[in-house]
Amino acid sequence: MKAFDIGLSALRAQQLTLSVQGNNLANSATPGYHRQVAALASRTPLRDDRFGVGSGVDVLDVRRSQATAIETSLLRNASEAGYSQQSEDVAKQIESLLTPGDNSIHGSLSKFFDRMEKVANAPQDRTVRQEFLTSASELMAGFKDLDQQFASLGRDLSLDLSDSVKQVNAHIKNLAQLNSEIFRARAVGTPPNALLDQRDQIATELSAYMEVDNVTTADGHEQTKLAGGNVSVGLLPVTFRVVRDANGTTGIGMNEQATVLPLTSGRLAAMTAALNETVPDFTTRLRDLSREIVQAVDQQHAQGISDHGPATTLLGNRSVVDVSLPLGLSNPKFPIHYGDLSVTVTDRTTGVRHTSQITIDPDRDSLTDVASKLSTISGVSASVDGVSKTLLIVANSPYSIDFAGRSDNPLDPTVASHPDETGILAAMGIGSLFEGTEPSTFRVRSEIFENPDQLAVSPSGHPGDGRNIASMANLRDSRFDALAGRTFTEEMADVTAESGLQVQTSESQNGQLQAFRQRLEIDRDAVSGVDINEEMMHMMQTQRAYQAAAKIITTADQMLSELLQLVR
Repeated sequence: MKAFDIGLSALRAQQLTLSVQGNNLANSATPGYHRQVAALASRTPLRDDRFGVGSGVDVLDVRRSQATAIETSLLRNASEAGYSQQSEDVAKQIESLLTPGDNSIHGSLSKFFDRMEKVANAPQDRTVRQEFLTSASELMAGFKDLDQQFASLGRDLSLDLSDSVKQVNAHIKNLAQLNSEIFRARAVGTPPNALLDQRDQIATELSAYMEVDNVTTADGHEQTKLAGGNVSVGLLPVTFRVVRDANGTTGIGMNEQATVLPLTSGRLAAMTAALNETVPDFTTRLRDLSREIVQAVDQQHAQGISDHGPATTLLGNRSVVDVSLPLGLSNPKFPIHYGDLSVTVTDRTTGVRHTSQITIDPDRDSLTDVASKLSTISGVSASVDGVSKTLLIVANSPYSIDFAGRSDNPLDPTVASHPDETGILAAMGIGSLFEGTEPSTFRVRSEIFENPDQLAVSPSGHPGDGRNIASMANLRDSRFDALAGRTFTEEMADVTAESGLQVQTSESQNGQLQAFRQRLEIDRDAVSGVDINEEMMHMMQTQRAYQAAAKIITTADQMLSELLQLVR
């Protein structure tokens, strides 16, 4: 009787359906698991069945419930969230380095000018002078410490990037292996549902690092598209690596190829952006600020006179690359402009002095040319050290020299408003307060720090004259083209505000991405998630169907038994 075959097929179908439902319940809390459904279909009628009743039921497939479009959106969301989260982490580290406070660079900068103003009000007070020099030393130490902390942040990011690439390569290796197993399972007709779940879970973890998309080709092969589709991982893995070009730009390459992958989202893209843009931009702005402070203060200090009067020997502490090249091409440490330099020569025995000007053209004059022009002034000998490539200016006995732009009349206290129009004094470190060329080397000159009398507080050298140190203090409110028209304090505040803005932007983006992800997960779970209550209801339906199938067999058995009894 066909009823036996029909009942048996129903029993087998419901047994398999129950196994599928039980597996769903067992994995209801398994990350990445997709609910499975037994796809049932009616058997075709037998050839001798002229009524076409049918011959039972078969399980065609165990299908994996999946919302492809939603899961693709989740992968993109994870990649964008990875970028945003990494950017936020970097921004918060930078913000912590720039947080204002008494012991911060903001406090040191304010203290530096505050104590400079105290010297201007009490120029003969050695204690006040020493306090100012201490604050100047602390300011330079603060810039050096910040520079080192940003360098350390860059090194940490490089290490994190290398570690992340190793994790990515491990994920890719697992993906290629799973893709191979999925292809083999399909080749023998076995649904690779568990393998697909594992593959998708790895893809989800990988998407935090870069763009990921899973595709199935027409021939049944699984491929994972990475880096915006620029890389395909099929049955064989690829290897990513960190690459750096001649300019120090960091990128991600594949295998041994020199081409840098165009990453746009994910943690790897955020790390390379931080290494190539964010950290260098903040470092450059802080370095430019420290250099602008040193240049401006040194320039003004060089135009003053210490308590010991004009100098007899001035040795520059900054060099050029080539003493024979025009200054504009010899890489001076600070910019040099076309203009006049006023040089005052004083006879120490008679007090008679004379101020001369030399014109300096950085497009034509080399450092050697400048030394020659200085040497044309009576009482002055200038030379260039060929080894250190620095400038030495010596006043021949019994003369002394200064760059205050003083009048030839010893009784006239007026001075030129811009004795050095060129900036060469600061560029070559002549009569400067600081020495060094970068935050890592900037410091107060030891001879001034150890002897505050060497501080050039006046343009005249007379006791109680603090006009030069007052001009230095006025630099606090000066605006500089190199700082986009901002003062020193405004520039420091703008750098700090920029770091805070980046944190706020990243936090806002993270919040939006998180909210969107939650909505996507709800939609995904509605399709592929396991609802325990719903699954239990389906299980009860399966149980009843199983009981009905059993009833078919028992009923058919009873009918067959009654027929046999009639025959007997």
